[in-house]
Amino acid sequence: MKNWFSKIFPVILIMAVLSCEKDEERLVVVPGAAPVLTASTAAPALKIEDASKEAVKFSWSAADFNYPAGVTYTLQLAKKGTDFKEPVEFNAGPALSKSYSVADLNTALLRLGIAPNSLGQLDVRVKAAVSALVPTLTSASASISATPYLVIIEYPSLYVPGGYQGWAPERAAKLASVKDNKIYEGFVYFGDASEFKMTDAPNWNNGVFGDVGDGSSKKIASPGNNFKVPSAGYYLLKADLNDKSWDAIKTTWGLIGSGTPGGWDSDTDLTYDAATGTWSATLNLKADEIKFRANDDWAINFGDTKADGLLDYGGDNIKVAVAGNYTVTLNLSVGGNYSYTLKKN
Repeated sequence: MKNWFSKIFPVILIMAVLSCEKDEERLVVVPGAAPVLTASTAAPALKIEDASKEAVKFSWSAADFNYPAGVTYTLQLAKKGTDFKEPVEFNAGPALSKSYSVADLNTALLRLGIAPNSLGQLDVRVKAAVSALVPTLTSASASISATPYLVIIEYPSLYVPGGYQGWAPERAAKLASVKDNKIYEGFVYFGDASEFKMTDAPNWNNGVFGDVGDGSSKKIASPGNNFKVPSAGYYLLKADLNDKSWDAIKTTWGLIGSGTPGGWDSDTDLTYDAATGTWSATLNLKADEIKFRANDDWAINFGDTKADGLLDYGGDNIKVAVAGNYTVTLNLSVGGNYSYTLKKN
């Protein structure tokens, strides 16, 4: 009897182990229930005056992993059709909802590369996770559309009153000191060979600056003689109150890049509209890259490093997501807040 039992016991043991392994496999592969995501609106309205108000609330049902688990939820927003390759994420912890204020949603849209004043379409989903050892449960995508606004940053400024606008500092174009280091710049359109001054307030009661008047050194004096530009045009004005220097560079603007008809070899010219203070062109663009540059040269060029609709000197190439006919607009009228839009026609 003992001999018989010793022969059969290993067989029983192997069968028991195999049975346990199968049970364990079955526990791992049993699917759970993914969260179901809903949005309070599919088209939130974004206005800067409503910045603190709620724009949209995302809610989702609890994920079911088929066993008691501490679940962490991550909400993801991404440009429509990008398969969430570069999403904006919010870690909601165990919460089953997330509200975005107008300001927060506006920031998310800009981070995703939606240009100010351009309609952006987003895919939204929520992911539920318990640990790295357990597969994540992901909701089906929801869609929302919204148009972000440009957030204007108020930098220390010099005002540029002159004959071109009636010598009124309170209505004058402004130069900005982005680094708050007394070095200012901005773009101003002069309809003729014009004279102007600079003031450090929107009135004549504080610092007033002009040219030393020797006709060549481009040095600043206070109050000095009137500054002058030799002809009508769109000028990049610079003023350094540290070394008392100034400059005026006449510019015309164009679009260049692999996404444009001329590629990287020749510019597509933009046309200036004095009524809107913007440069623009309507043209066919490829799904590729573009930049803005002045005077058919690389000395002054703009890209968009953060893909937020705001331009940076020498910044990264701007990506055109989809080929088509576009109206491209360049706005350099607000010192320190240079922007652009790509509107698909």
